[in-house]
Amino acid sequence: MNNLTSTRCFIATLMLSMACTASTLAQNQPLSPKQPGAPWPDWELADFQPKSPRFNETYGRSHFHGQVTFVALLATWCSYCKTQIEKMEEMRKEFAANRIEVNFIVVNIDSGASEQDEFTSRCSFPLFQDTQLVDAFGLHQGGKDDYYIYNERGELSDFFPYRGNRESDLASPEGYANVKQAILDAPFQSRLSVDTVAAVKIDGIAGRTYQIDFSEDLGDKKQWKALKIVTIDADQFIYVDLEATRLRKQRFYQVEEVP
Repeated sequence: MNNLTSTRCFIATLMLSMACTASTLAQNQPLSPKQPGAPWPDWELADFQPKSPRFNETYGRSHFHGQVTFVALLATWCSYCKTQIEKMEEMRKEFAANRIEVNFIVVNIDSGASEQDEFTSRCSFPLFQDTQLVDAFGLHQGGKDDYYIYNERGELSDFFPYRGNRESDLASPEGYANVKQAILDAPFQSRLSVDTVAAVKIDGIAGRTYQIDFSEDLGDKKQWKALKIVTIDADQFIYVDLEATRLRKQRFYQVEEVP
């Protein structure tokens, strides 16, 4: 009887240990590059677009930090891709005419390196040449004709797989509208949080300027007063309201991005 009880306890302990291990692994598992919130894969490739300000330079994500960015995985030898890149240029011009700042870029598949002029003549935005060594396609875990939309912090906002549940063919009115709306929905919404010692945390965009206001009354007569204007050097910034702490005042805060 004791042996049976010991065996059952051992099995129960083993199962509990395995469950805890699985839970820990799940928590530590990085997001798939196709999941919203996933960071832009860390690649740097040569820009082969002669019209690009950084033609022939090798660069990647850091250059596009601070703006919404649309990334397309395409191939110069693909007739469908040629049409897509022409529609991307059309959308880029439409956004520019409405003063909406969006980066458009294409990563050309490694096997399309010999036909780069098929793309350079159809658009004016940066074009990157993938290589077997870097394998940006693999880092994105994507295939030809997949689209990725990143917010200003380089976090994935939306993903359109080729022939997915939503139409993404830019040559069709529905596909064009779907991708356009996803880009318009991508901008990161800065957030404000405050802890008990009046440490104001701004969850925003590095390099942008924010104004912090405070009020000591959120009733009908609340009046917001200027506290601090800060330009943050990281996506997350903490400002400690020392005056509120010194005076032991309860304050409420709001944050607005300064144009």
